Amino acid sequence: MTHARRATPKFTDPALQAVYDCLAPARSGAPADTAEAIAAREGLDLAADLATVRRRTALSAAARRRTDRSGRRSDGRTLESHAFTLLSRQALHLRTPELRTRARARARLGLWPEEMQAWIAAVGVDGAAVARDCRTAGIALAAMGVVLDGMRVKHRLRGGESAFSVLARAAACGRSLNE
Repeated sequence: MTHARRATPKFTDPALQAVYDCLAPARSGAPADTAEAIAAREGLDLAADLATVRRRTALSAAARRRTDRSGRRSDGRTLESHAFTLLSRQALHLRTPELRTRARARARLGLWPEEMQAWIAAVGVDGAAVARDCRTAGIALAAMGVVLDGMRVKHRLRGGESAFSVLARAAACGRSLNE
């Protein structure tokens, strides 16, 4: 027997050989190299799970590409300075030290200024942790207007309900918040 190819067992009892032939995985000649191929071979439906993982991976990779190592964007401004500008326009009552702290928290999310502005509008100026949790849980910005049990997602999040609790509530209602 070589390392490249396994020998197919041969049974002397025809009944055992028939059972083995029925239950043995089909030989394609090439190993399954993707999760989809393995799932299909095993009869599993993982399309939704795989799509979620790909989306999260793409989002985190996109966030890393948006800035260089110093946190500067292509126009020379840092994400923190963009966040500071956005927050200072939204929260006129906050003083500079508080604005800087919130801007640092927003900059760590690695969002484009347009996305950052949309998240600020959805979950408020204090919602950097909420936005981070929503992105981790796979709750899309577009889902902020979805009504769950009589209340919009953004109002639940602003009211203190955790992103994971909102996601569980949506799943219980049969709603998807990741699109």
